[in-house]
Amino acid sequence: MTEFKTVTDEDLLRATLFNRCRLSETGCWIWTAKAKDSGGYGLFYLDYKNKKAHRVSYELFKGPIPDGMHILHSCDNPACVNPDHLRAGTVKENMQDREARGRRDVRGEQIGTSKLTEKEAMFVKITDAPIKLLSEVFGISEGYLYRVRNGQSWAHQNAAALWTRLNAASEGVNHGN
Repeated sequence: MTEFKTVTDEDLLRATLFNRCRLSETGCWIWTAKAKDSGGYGLFYLDYKNKKAHRVSYELFKGPIPDGMHILHSCDNPACVNPDHLRAGTVKENMQDREARGRRDVRGEQIGTSKLTEKEAMFVKITDAPIKLLSEVFGISEGYLYRVRNGQSWAHQNAAALWTRLNAASEGVNHGN
């Protein structure tokens, strides 16, 4: 007769986690389930809500996440859920890691939540079209477009440099003269 074994909820959760990831050559446990957020972090449906898979892994293998702490990846791979690659840390530590590893230069369209393309943002900066009209055209709030125009958003773009490039390019265009 086959022996009946009782497993804990934690054992089942671990088995589910293992089933949804694969071991990479780098030692990362790559989240392969379809559920991922826009940043590439795995999503684990648990207790009637989606939780970040790396946070679930940390809690399963290392224990509770201290209040106010984030879970940082030593491997810089958002899809990794290997607890050996995870540690609790502050936002400041996460930013310091980002700087130390040269991952700071993410801007413009590289940001997943970007509302404009590079060309659209530059257009907002160099045009004299009213913000209200631009808001209707792009379907973006006037406040956001004001921040783009005055350089608070898309600050890396240099409108003067683009204006010079546009003028230089237009010199070679036949305007019918």
